[in-house]
Amino acid sequence: MQVQPFYLKMSRDNSWYMDRPHFHESVEFLMPVSRGGEMFVENQIYSLHPAALFILPDATLHKTLASEPYERYVLHIPIPTIHALSAPQTDFYRRILEAERMVETGSRYNELLSLLKRLDWEQGRKSTEFGSDLSQMLLLSEFLLQALSIAPARRQADELCQIESPPLPGAREGTLKISAVLEYLQAHLSEKLTLERVASEFFISKYYLSHCFKEATGFSVMEYVINTRILRARRLLQDGQRVQAAGEAVGFQSNEHFIRTFTALTGLPPKQYAKRFSQGERQ
Repeated sequence: MQVQPFYLKMSRDNSWYMDRPHFHESVEFLMPVSRGGEMFVENQIYSLHPAALFILPDATLHKTLASEPYERYVLHIPIPTIHALSAPQTDFYRRILEAERMVETGSRYNELLSLLKRLDWEQGRKSTEFGSDLSQMLLLSEFLLQALSIAPARRQADELCQIESPPLPGAREGTLKISAVLEYLQAHLSEKLTLERVASEFFISKYYLSHCFKEATGFSVMEYVINTRILRARRLLQDGQRVQAAGEAVGFQSNEHFIRTFTALTGLPPKQYAKRFSQGERQ
């Protein structure tokens, strides 16, 4: 199994607000070193604070909303590398998929932070001496082992807390459960979705829906729809679905629009993405 380079960086920002939700083809581990606002991951909102560890599998939709000085370690690991570091009884990738998206590390925080600092130092040296590359892989394996050993399994969807948005001053609609809107969008993703249709489904104005959704998730209703469609199309292409069929299955009315959007969000046209994935699977 091929071991591909991983990426690790300590990032510091006075403020950090992502313009749009995004996802990666690699697995991301994010560990805040200071408090810094919130992160929206799939259908949940979490606070960014020390002792938290975010475990984000590939193609996990997320967005950071940090409005104050914010420091964090960001680690991206290619999936082939995760498979290469795994063992029969220790399948890192499967554990990543099954783990909660945010883990409270508690007393293990300093240990995990120390591993990331050592790994960052080793990688920054760019040493070519004997054993330096293996030393990095050992540290990376130790981090994965320690982090995933304390990560609880994900709760069932009906156990997850509900995202509620506060009512606007003077609003008559009352409190809107954004989780219900998210579920509706996912269930009707292949259909023609408009802001007006979704708002009428919940008997509220589209302006109130837009405000509540943005307030709760950090992005617009249609941003969420487009990104989720591309994520689902990505899976269909991996399963061998043809480009046009994949686009139609997730609700794109035009093949050209699907190709443009897929390329913008993933960096590759869908046909090239499917070919690269297929070649990677055969390696």
